[in-house]
Formats: sequence, structure tokens, C-alpha cells
Amino acid sequence: MAHAAIVGELATNLVRCLTGVTRDDSTFGGTRDRTIKGLREGGRGRVNPFEIRDRCAGLVEKFGVLNRDDVAEALQSRLDSLPETRWIPDILSLLLQLSDRPLESASLSDLDGLKRVFSPPTELSWEDIVADDPLTDQDVWGEVERGYHSSGDEEALDGSDSEPTTSTQATSFADDDFAALARLHIVKPDATLLGDVRTVRETLSRPRDNTDAPTMSELNLIRETISMLRGLPTYLFSVGSGGVVSISSTLCIATASKPMLYHVRSNFAEIGSQLVFLRHWTQRKRSEAYVQSIQAAVQSTTGTIDLNIGRLEQRFIKPSDSCVVSLIDVRIEVEDFTRAAMHLSSIIVANDRASNGNESASFALLDALYEEACIADMAGDKHLFDAIAGALLAGVRTYLRPVLSWTISGDLPKQDTDAFFVRLDEEDCPLGEIWHKRFALRLETNERACAPEAIQPFIQQLYAAGKEKAFLKLNGFEADESAVDVVSLIARLSMATVTERLTTNSLMPFNELLRELLQDYFADTRSPNTTTLRTVMLEHVDLLRHTRALDDVFLGHDGMSLQAFTGSLFSLLQRGSSNWHDKFFLTRLVQSTLGAAPSVHGHCINVSVLTDDNHPARGPISRQLARIKLAYAVPWTVQNVTRSADLPTYSAAFSLLLQIEYAAYVLSSQTFDLRKLGFGWRSAGPALQETLSLRERLIWFIGIIRSHYGTVVTTHANGLQGALESADGIDSMAEIWATHDKHLRLCLLLASNVAPLMDAVKHILRLSENLEDAWLSLDQSTSLPAVTRMAAEFDKNLAFVAAGLRSVSRAGGETALEALAERLQWNAG
Repeated sequence: MAHAAIVGELATNLVRCLTGVTRDDSTFGGTRDRTIKGLREGGRGRVNPFEIRDRCAGLVEKFGVLNRDDVAEALQSRLDSLPETRWIPDILSLLLQLSDRPLESASLSDLDGLKRVFSPPTELSWEDIVADDPLTDQDVWGEVERGYHSSGDEEALDGSDSEPTTSTQATSFADDDFAALARLHIVKPDATLLGDVRTVRETLSRPRDNTDAPTMSELNLIRETISMLRGLPTYLFSVGSGGVVSISSTLCIATASKPMLYHVRSNFAEIGSQLVFLRHWTQRKRSEAYVQSIQAAVQSTTGTIDLNIGRLEQRFIKPSDSCVVSLIDVRIEVEDFTRAAMHLSSIIVANDRASNGNESASFALLDALYEEACIADMAGDKHLFDAIAGALLAGVRTYLRPVLSWTISGDLPKQDTDAFFVRLDEEDCPLGEIWHKRFALRLETNERACAPEAIQPFIQQLYAAGKEKAFLKLNGFEADESAVDVVSLIARLSMATVTERLTTNSLMPFNELLRELLQDYFADTRSPNTTTLRTVMLEHVDLLRHTRALDDVFLGHDGMSLQAFTGSLFSLLQRGSSNWHDKFFLTRLVQSTLGAAPSVHGHCINVSVLTDDNHPARGPISRQLARIKLAYAVPWTVQNVTRSADLPTYSAAFSLLLQIEYAAYVLSSQTFDLRKLGFGWRSAGPALQETLSLRERLIWFIGIIRSHYGTVVTTHANGLQGALESADGIDSMAEIWATHDKHLRLCLLLASNVAPLMDAVKHILRLSENLEDAWLSLDQSTSLPAVTRMAAEFDKNLAFVAAGLRSVSRAGGETALEALAERLQWNAG
């Protein structure tokens, strides 16, 4: 019974100390009974001290066996120094249970931190005394009046021989009591003013059962909620490691039920979590400049929220007569002015989750803001639209700064190059390919340009504008960057401009409005006095003159120059002169004939003679003509249009033209002159008749081919001149040239898909040379079969060419080939 009484008394004191409930309270008896029951059920058996001693000894021995004598000695010395108390075995048992690989984790250096360093107290000095009580009072230096029981009375007899001292009391001060005047201005603090705050803090910090929730006034709950929204620590809310705000304690108010109160506090906790996330996100270090601008815009939004919270708090600090303390009203008001921030937070959180922490994950954040701004505009939510569009425009303005530099000067940015939509592809590429190979678009995995969604419609325009500036810089035309006011241009992309446009045209969607703003923005980056690339190509480079020169040199556009060149060349071939394959002689011949055309620079022409397996040094003259390769040096600016310095189509057309002209030269009347035959032409009979008939048919065929060649060359040359003159840039010029080159190659039968037709035409042209040899041997018996065989080959190849041209013209829609096929079939029939 004595033990039960002791336990009961201890439980009574324990309940009174921890809960503050007295014996008069109705809940005191139940609480004490539950406490006594818990103490009885919590009893456990004591550990075996001998077992603990043996385990410690075994651990010391284990350390020694494993060659850790230092740890074993340190453990043994501390075991020996332990006091002999009843709880030592229990403490050692707990430490043994908590130990985890003691041999690997033991470090003797950790024991140094447990040593207590004794520091002796410092001696008192005059500096310390003066620091606490400065000797600035005038009474300190005054004369001491000896009063009753003064020690001076005892020394008066012995100090009669001393001289009197001079008084140190100041004579310039008045006799007013400054201390009394100062006391009149001292305000004593009222300790009772913070009584309510201390009471609330003690109530909230005191541990209680879930069934015994403390009661709080609605005003104090609003005060705690406002502090949480500001990011300050509170007793009612706690912030986790991930920035999530949660309810930390249970309470109740007199004006609301517990479920309703829990729901309202949960709403506030959710809002607080979003605000904590935004505040932390705006303080992150990001390398992208446009993200930093978005962070600044979001920080401005949170600053506006803080101002609204301050106004809300001011209303309760200095309440008016009409001020109503309502938690529900506060929740509605807070939800209203934090709604835009909550939406921004959800956008940023979704973007962070999608990017998996990758800061350089394209422009997903800008794209998400752009999409949400369009949705908010369509929904007519102006407050939400202003917040999202403001953050979007802040990021777009910063992103467009390097874009503006690229379009004005043609220089790539030096920072954040991986996030720019243009990359340096080949820095040391030839000048003739610099437009097409030096720069390239930076593409993502989906073949989309590495740029925000709002900039995608202008990518090709911006890409060409920057390349144009870089191209002009190489031509000596430096861009005047001072002509463009960058600051005013960037300032146009502001919420004020957007709001003004939406006011004047409220039915325009935001995406169309932003596209219109960007279009005006990019249009204003070009100064009206800036030299354009089209002007440089047409006036300074004189592109049209170079194209006319190519027509005169390769395609025989100047007939007189062509006749002068072919006449001299074919005469050398007929005489069998060895100079015809001398490239220096041929170069001088071409420069003096073809180079005499008005549009041709003679010094740019060069001739070479090929000698390889495909072009043997011996054989028929028509095959030897294919060895002559003509080249014309055009400027590197023109090469960016033609995409080639060798001009293979023009070289092949020149080779075909030589073979056509030589065939016509061989079939001339001078060669087939009856008077020059060394035998009686009347005796030739049928062979002569067949030869003359084949000659007429060959002349007819060559005439049609020459007419077709001249028509195609003239038509395409005129069309090329007009198209190039109306082109606005090198890209369009190169596209026009590529189309011209493709059609010219097809119409002249130089394309690979019509190679059999070209072979048949060349075979017919070579028949003229074979017919010349047969003409000189008409008196032989083999002349008639040879001429008959050539006539059969002519008919066969002619029918093949006509049928092939008909098929190709129907498939490709080339009217020139269809007309050629009709002429060949009609005349052949």
C-alpha cells in the first residue's frame, strides 16, 4: 500500500506540473488514473549486469585481436572510470544496441571534442570598470564633503600639515538638476501589453491531447495566418524541407466548427506553400538571361502580394468602427490577390518537373507562359493575363537582345550560345559557300528551331537577316548599329503596349497581337538607309552581267564570237595540228574570241584538256572535243548563288555545243564537193546517191538540234535575268539559279535520267564524221554497204530519240522537249 501511495502522489505531481490542471478540475481524476495505468504498464525488467560486463570485455578483446589496441585501451580506460551506480548496466546495454560496426567507425580524434577546456576567469581591470560605469559624471571629480562618521575625521589630526586641493567642480554649469529633468521624459514600459501574446504562445506551445484542442480568438488566428503568408515562422503552421506549409497544431475557435476551420487553414497552407515556392524559385541562380528576367517579373508579383498583405494587416492593427474580424473574408481576399501567383507557381512547378532539373531544357518555360497567356486572354481573365503576360514579355524582351544584335550586326552572341537558334557550322568554309555553310539553324530533336514558340514564325526571316549582315560585312559594308535605337525598340514589347492594342482591338487574340508586335519590332530593326544585299548583288557585284557572260562563253549566246572560236579550232583539227590540245594556246584563242564579248572578262576564262581513261588522247575528233574543258572564274559572291565554281551544267552544254558545231562544219558544202573527188562521181552510182541522201537528213537533224539549243538557251537566259532582278536575297537567287540549272540540264538532255537519249543524239552527230570518211572512199565496193548501215543507224536512233522525248515531255511537262519531239517525228515522217 505504501508503494501505491507513493506512485499515486508522484502521478498527482506529474499531472499538475505538465498540464497545469488542479485537483478541483473535473478532468484531473481521469488524467491521473491514465497516468498511473501507463506507469504500471511501462515497467520493464532490468538487464543482466554480468552479461553486459562480459560483452564489454569481449568487445575490448575483439579490438585487440583486430590490431586496434588504441581503441581497446581507450574503451577499457573509460569503462574503469565509470561510477558504480545502478543504471550503468542499462546505459551500457543501450549503447551496445545502438552501436553499428564500431571497429570501422571508431576514431580516437572524436574523443578530443569531449574534453572540457578550463578557462580561468579574467582579472578585473580599470577598463572593465570604466566600461560599465564611465567616469563622465561631474560629481565624480568634485570635492568630497566629510560628514558624520567619515573616515576623514579619523585622519584629521594626522593630515593637518597637508595643503588644500583646488576644487575640480566646473563653474560654468548652472545649478539645475539635469537628472531630475531627464526623469520627466522617461517612459516606463508596460509589461501587461504583451500579456495576451505571451498567453497565446504558451497555449500553442503546450503539448495537449488531440481531444483537448486549445481555443483561440479569430483575430489571433488571422495574425498567425498573415505571418505565415509573409514567410515568417508561426505556431499554427510549419514549413517542411521542401517548402510545403502544413498545419502544425490543432485548435478551435468559437465561431466555426473544426472541419470548417481545418478546411480554411488547409487553403491558407496551400497558398503559403505556393508563395514559399515562388520566393525560393526567384532566388535560384540561373544562367539563362531570359529566365532571370522572368524571375524578376515573378518577384515583382510576389512584392505586390506582400503589399496587399501589408494593407490587410494594417486594417487589423488600426481597426475602424466598421472593421469586421472574419477569417472567411480574409481567405476570400487572399485568394483573390494571390490567384495569379498561384497560377504562375503551377506553371513553373510543371515546367521543373518536365525538365527534370535540367536548366537548359529548351524554352519550355517561355512556351508554357505563352500558351497560358493565350488561354487567359481568351477566357477574359484580365488579372491573370496581366501577371502571366508580364512574365512572358519580360523573358521575351531579354531573349530578343542577342537576336537584335544578330540581325543588326551579324554577330553571334558570346554567352548562352547553346540556347541561340543560330550556330557557327563551318568557320573556315570557302568564301563561295559562306552563305550556305558558315551558319546553320540549331535544331532540336523534333526538327524544330531552338527558339520560343512565339518566335518560330520569324525564324527564317531572322536567320536570313543575320546572314545578310555577316555577308555584307565581308563585302566591306559595315552595319551602322547606332542607326537603330535598341532601347526604344525593346521598350515597345511592354504590357502598356499590349494593353493599348487590346483596348483598341479587343477581339484580336493575344497570339495574333504578339505576332503583329514582333513583326513591327523586326521591321524596325532595319534602318532605311542601310545597304541591302539585293542592291549589293545587282549593283556592286553586277550579278546580271556575270550571268550574261556565262551565256556568252558557254552557251554561244554571242554567235559571232562562237563562230570565230569554232572556225579556228576546227581548222586546226582538220589540219591535224598539235597545238589544238595545248591548253595555253586554247586559252589565248578563247580569250581572243569568246572573251571579246561586251559582258565577258577575258582574263577570267581558262581552258584545260582532259587526259584520262574516259577521255583518250586518240580517236575521232568528235570524241576529242569532249576533252576540252572550259572554266570561267566568277567572284565568290556569285558562287554563293550558283553554288559551284565549276558550273558542270554549263561545261557539259559547251561540250555538246562544240560537237553540234563540228558536225555542222563537217557536213558543209566545202567537204562534200563533187569536183574534189579524185574519181568519176558518175561511176559511184547508188553509193553516191545514198551518201547525199544521208547527208541531207543529217543536216536536217543538226539544224533542228541547233534550233532547239538556241531556243532553250535564249528562253532560259531571259527568264533567269528577269527572275534574278526581282529576287530579294541570296536564298531566293540561289533557288532561282537551281531551278534554272535543273530545267536547262533537262531541256538540253544533259540530265542523268535522259542519258540514253543524249547518247543517241551524240551517236547521230558522230555519223557526220563517219559519212565524211565514206565520202572519200566512194569508189570502193564497200562504200555502199557502209553508207546503208549508217542510214539504218540514223533511222534507229532518230526513232528512239523522238519516242524518248515524247515520254519525257509528258512525264516532266517540258514544252520545249515536246516541241522537239513533234518536229523530229513530223519531219521524219
